[in-house]
Amino acid sequence: MAPQERGAISCRRIVVERFGGVEELREVETTVAAPPPGYTRVKVIAAGVGFTDLMARAGEYLLQRKVPFCPGYELVGEVVDTSGEGMAPGTLVAAALPKMGTYTEYVVLPNWLLVPLPDGLDPHLAAAVPLDYLTALSVLETHGRVARGDTVLIQGASGGVGQALSQLGRRSGLRMYGTASASGSEERLARYGVEYIDYRRQDFETIIREREPHGIQAVFDHIGGSNLAKSYRVLAPGGVLVSYAFAGRPGHMIGDTVRGAARVKLMNMRPGRRAALCMVPRELKTNRDWYRVSLERLLSLARSGEIEPSIAAIHPLAKAGDVHAALERREITGKIVLTAS
Repeated sequence: MAPQERGAISCRRIVVERFGGVEELREVETTVAAPPPGYTRVKVIAAGVGFTDLMARAGEYLLQRKVPFCPGYELVGEVVDTSGEGMAPGTLVAAALPKMGTYTEYVVLPNWLLVPLPDGLDPHLAAAVPLDYLTALSVLETHGRVARGDTVLIQGASGGVGQALSQLGRRSGLRMYGTASASGSEERLARYGVEYIDYRRQDFETIIREREPHGIQAVFDHIGGSNLAKSYRVLAPGGVLVSYAFAGRPGHMIGDTVRGAARVKLMNMRPGRRAALCMVPRELKTNRDWYRVSLERLLSLARSGEIEPSIAAIHPLAKAGDVHAALERREITGKIVLTAS
């Protein structure tokens, strides 16, 4: 290791040095330099884990195609120091990142990314908010533009973004259908007023057409493929299909994502209905004001209990490989948080 730079802090970090399986997640020792002007150095308390992290590690995520890199899109941490105008040391902050890098003990981030936590909000619970709930908010308000009383279909309603959509949709007064697997989903979705459709045994297009013969106002889809066409067909005139991810086939996810995005753009050229593509990591770069106001709002809702992030487990940073393996085996329902402190 090179001589430590003045003001640098020693740091453990998880890195992916080459694309592959969970064995490619390696813990390394490095240093984090003092922040330059306009930046803050943060001690990470908790980092959320998402399926995009697994895709990136495998080399199948369109927005992360270079190695080496540190996975992770969201964190909660404590301000260590800042250069120029910034928050005071000791302030607890949350952030969703426009690029990966949260599986680490320390990180230097632009001041504009950091949003203070409301007093009394558990930092680990807060770490489950940024990416899933910002995505859900963008799907509902920026792209979906749904109104109270509208009827919507949430594909994969038991997933992280699906649950966020369900909770925010309930607050917005939406009528909601949701597809999910049978294992415990019906009772959980009923809490949020979502009418459950078992995608393994039922065809959602048939059910929606029978129950909503005039169509519905919006479908929120993270599956892609042939599902896009079916989702589009259940829309009422003037309705919108919002695609916010593509499930893809293992080994073909980048190609499937590109084809899915192209299909959404072509659908949007048809008259009568609308199709939109939501990609929050990119949106963070282009609308900082929306990001900050929205994350502050969501953290406040979490503090008051009006949204309910679901934490499945908390593990130390060094267990990142085990967490990825368990997620790949579909053994965990709910958000996983890595703790670095």
